[in-house]
Amino acid sequence: MSKRIVPFRMHPSGWFLFIFCVLIGIRIGGSHYGPIIGLMLIGSLLLHELGHMLIAVILHVPVREFGLTFAGAYNRRAYATRRRDELLISIAGPLTNLALVFPLMFVPHVGSLVAACNLMLGAVNLLPIPSSDGLRILRMIRHTGTPVDIAFGLNASRTPSV
Repeated sequence: MSKRIVPFRMHPSGWFLFIFCVLIGIRIGGSHYGPIIGLMLIGSLLLHELGHMLIAVILHVPVREFGLTFAGAYNRRAYATRRRDELLISIAGPLTNLALVFPLMFVPHVGSLVAACNLMLGAVNLLPIPSSDGLRILRMIRHTGTPVDIAFGLNASRTPSV
């Protein structure tokens, strides 16, 4: 079994996200700590994606790349063949952010601000809004069929109400 490193891609628009996060950091933490907060926010976005990728790799779901665009951090991967696996992969990102909250509280000067951002990022990602992890999770729970069928709306029937 060969080990393959998943390539990181910084889309040109990802630099705008990078600058935006640093500016947010400066806004909430001042000019002294702001750049550090901004870098930690970028790190939080990437750790979120690494959470998805780690579970995908454990479940033998191929991951092609991950990176940053202006729209956020992303990973490109195949769909899992089982709904349970797709559900686990989808929930791993928000859980990573929520797991970061407590340890970040102990980082001097900036930790509580970055912890609050991670709490918000994890919680918002669990909302069932378009292109969120929350919507993928809801679809995996409520629909029958394979993850690919559900993602593309093919043969995905609702489970009967109880």
